[in-house]
Amino acid sequence: MRRPDLMTAWLLAVLGKKLLSVNAIFHVFASRRDPFPQEVSFQFYGSEAGKLYGSGDGSSLLFSLDPIVGCDLGEYGRQDVFCVSDEPYFLNVVGGILVSASLVRSSVAEEIIGVALSFDGGPCLSILNLGDELFVYDEIPDEIMRSEGLDLISVN
Repeated sequence: MRRPDLMTAWLLAVLGKKLLSVNAIFHVFASRRDPFPQEVSFQFYGSEAGKLYGSGDGSSLLFSLDPIVGCDLGEYGRQDVFCVSDEPYFLNVVGGILVSASLVRSSVAEEIIGVALSFDGGPCLSILNLGDELFVYDEIPDEIMRSEGLDLISVN
């Protein structure tokens, strides 16, 4: 397992900064949005937006500084960008200062499968790639911690 250097460097760069907004790409088919995002982009004050997305292996989490961009999938629907800053999991962290960040490593997949972010005042946010979909949690459920053999690797 190789530690994702770009993701780690970006997380270190945004520590102590205010989260301004969160955008995400969702698959939309027949005017219905899937509940799980395909990509999530975080904009922190004074920093480049960072994008989290699942890899082709179905388990590891990737990072990029490229912007999120929707696309038309023809008969299979579309991937559209939505501002999710005011949606339940993100509402409590937008406007907060990032105080700590950890990479989430799965001993089952032997990969980095997520990130766990903590903000001033106590709110937390975790993004995990579990079975080819991104899942968003405030705190990672104990059941997932055990079944995936998750370890948190602090980046600060």
